[in-house]
Amino acid sequence: MNDQDIVHLHQAYELAKLRRGFCSPNPSVGAVIVKNNKILATGYHQGAGSPHAEPDALKKLNNSAQGATLYVTLEPCCHFGRTPPCTNAIIKAGIQRVVYGFHDPNPLVAGKGEAQLKAAGITCDYLPLPEITHFYESYHYWQTTKKPFITAKIALSLDGKIAGKSGEPIQITGEALKEFTHYSRQNSDAILTTAKTIIQDDPRLNVRTEDEVIAKPLYILDTALTLQTTAKIFKTAKSVTIFYTDDKNHDSERLEALAAEGATCVAMKSNQHGLDLNQVISHIGQDGIHDLWIEAGGKCFSAFLREKLLKKAYIYIAPKWIGEGQMAFLPEFNLDLQSQPLTWQQVGEDVMCEVCW
Repeated sequence: MNDQDIVHLHQAYELAKLRRGFCSPNPSVGAVIVKNNKILATGYHQGAGSPHAEPDALKKLNNSAQGATLYVTLEPCCHFGRTPPCTNAIIKAGIQRVVYGFHDPNPLVAGKGEAQLKAAGITCDYLPLPEITHFYESYHYWQTTKKPFITAKIALSLDGKIAGKSGEPIQITGEALKEFTHYSRQNSDAILTTAKTIIQDDPRLNVRTEDEVIAKPLYILDTALTLQTTAKIFKTAKSVTIFYTDDKNHDSERLEALAAEGATCVAMKSNQHGLDLNQVISHIGQDGIHDLWIEAGGKCFSAFLREKLLKKAYIYIAPKWIGEGQMAFLPEFNLDLQSQPLTWQQVGEDVMCEVCW
């Protein structure tokens, strides 16, 4: 191992970041091929069904990869899925050495990819970098639990208000945190909200940057099927999945109308608090979602906290005093964060607290 190994593996990591939030149920992966300290080719995984990062880089070289070193963020796969094994392509190309940054937790790959390469006479080196380990945190969590890694955000004024008197939206935080929210949506595989949030705010819940608009899969908690088909999300979401309770006589015409708009309606069990969130999250995990981003009101935020389903939360706090009579964020239980690691940072004129579980 040398400094150049770290440099080139970090370059592969930068490539992997380009498609985070677009590859599920696959992980996002980056690859760099180097020979005589010269980068010959780079590649990254575009999404499920497309070439993995290693073949994406190798196809740009024809036969010039002989004796080169391949830097890749994740242990190369060795099984047939929607694409052939990456180990086969690496061996065939004559790669001499592979340096990778994270052991693949997928049982079909874990250790087997490295073993196949070594059996073919290829040197394999595992080089863990903190940023790559963090990058694959959600993928590891999904592989080991089959549930998404859930992050929620909530925006508060200095006096703890989150909305207007009747729940109508009010602008609390500034543009910098708005940009952070869109960045977080982009890097998530899907977004979850509630029918109440959509009815009150009629948000688009897509990604909007200076350069592009990106639609994301959207999951909606709608216990009593109150969502109207006129909501903007039916035009702005990549897909819409609605969870409702299976213990009520729901209007069949409403279900048909929602289906006609392209929504998938899924009946779920309920408990004393409403929808069974553990069942909901298991269903989302079965869809192959690694990173789930939650944007909803205080009740939804509190419910996921109560069920211990959150892995991370961002609490936005604006230096504003909204005043009496507006809706406050009041968790339904004691929100004790004293034992949790907290990270504070200023974002524009606001501050943001990151909480990890």
